[in-house]
Amino acid sequence: MHVFADGISKVTLSNGNLRINLTQRGADNESVDAGTLIVPASQANNFLNGLAGSLKDLDEKLKAQREAQGETQ
Repeated sequence: MHVFADGISKVTLSNGNLRINLTQRGADNESVDAGTLIVPASQANNFLNGLAGSLKDLDEKLKAQREAQGETQ
């Protein structure tokens, strides 16, 4: 299942789960609910650290790609 989200409306902790309400920009730039990401609170730290690490790796790859393209132009 794929969910497109470009924002977060609310983060709560309920019954041992971290609930992240996701949104997307709709018509007239208004926020529309896109779904809820539910992560067990006991895994939230590992989950978020993994996501942050993956985004850092992706950023480094994109920077290297931009630099390589700059050298070939």
